[in-house]
Amino acid sequence: MSDQQAQRLTLSFVGWANESGRHSKLAAGFARCAQALMRVDNAAPASGGVIDSAFLQKLFTTEEIRSMGILAQYMTETGLLTANNQERLEASLQRLVERQLQEVVGKSWEMDVKGFHRFMQAKEKPLSLRSVKVYLNVAIQLLQHSKVNRAAELSNAALEKYLRKSPGSTASASAFVSYLRATGVVALHLQKKAGQSPTVAHRAKQVRRIQDRLEYVVQRHERLPLIAKLVSLLFGARLEHVLQLRMDQLMVSASGARVLLKGEWVDAPEEVAALLHEMAAGPSPTQESGQRWVFPGRMTSDHLSTAAVQYHLNKLNA
Repeated sequence: MSDQQAQRLTLSFVGWANESGRHSKLAAGFARCAQALMRVDNAAPASGGVIDSAFLQKLFTTEEIRSMGILAQYMTETGLLTANNQERLEASLQRLVERQLQEVVGKSWEMDVKGFHRFMQAKEKPLSLRSVKVYLNVAIQLLQHSKVNRAAELSNAALEKYLRKSPGSTASASAFVSYLRATGVVALHLQKKAGQSPTVAHRAKQVRRIQDRLEYVVQRHERLPLIAKLVSLLFGARLEHVLQLRMDQLMVSASGARVLLKGEWVDAPEEVAALLHEMAAGPSPTQESGQRWVFPGRMTSDHLSTAAVQYHLNKLNA
């Protein structure tokens, strides 16, 4: 590496791995670590050689940081990566949105996509960056799939054809359709199909499957994702909110358990109370017991990701 800061980062990382007895992990993940360090080396001159938390958040997405394994642990434990999971996620989503807008430059429908983006930004109630990213992605895919020069050429037939190909995009496509209708670009109609929302029976079936599986799963890293999903289903709460729970938002006693959701303490259903007791008694790498995550991820500063939960749910449904 040519940059002195990048050189020092590499030497410090290797020294940390050896001193902490993690040289075997370093060897196992060396290829990924080397690729990440090379990216740091290539990008460091443009930042004036300064390698700090802001630099790393700008350079890597949240998922890329997660995939670094031992290198991510080093950056977190040494304080080089100081932002928490939510802050890194926001920075990552912002970069992805910017990348989407950059990739449509030169397309005949570039102004349609950018107009849609400005429309979302101007909403009185701001959309989350995750929603903006998803809505932009579906709008771009629809325009590409329909092979039109401008959004004004879109037809209901083209929209239905795209949704038959990507049935899971119906809800996200409604945002773009609403924009086109509101601005008078084209009067598309999104046909809503009955039974799209999960039924009570379907949720009950999910709950039973997870409970049955938990009776046989012993490893903590396999139990955590399933318990998080079970809590989400039984409380009727978004999985993202459940994964962001900290220990001071969980109250357990001999008589049961309560969870602080959306600013209100809620009694835990009988089916999940015992599992929440298990979470409260679980080991944690941090000493601030009230601030540690109920569902910790691989790094001490991060909670479990929705992707990790979905991975284990896919194994359950396989």
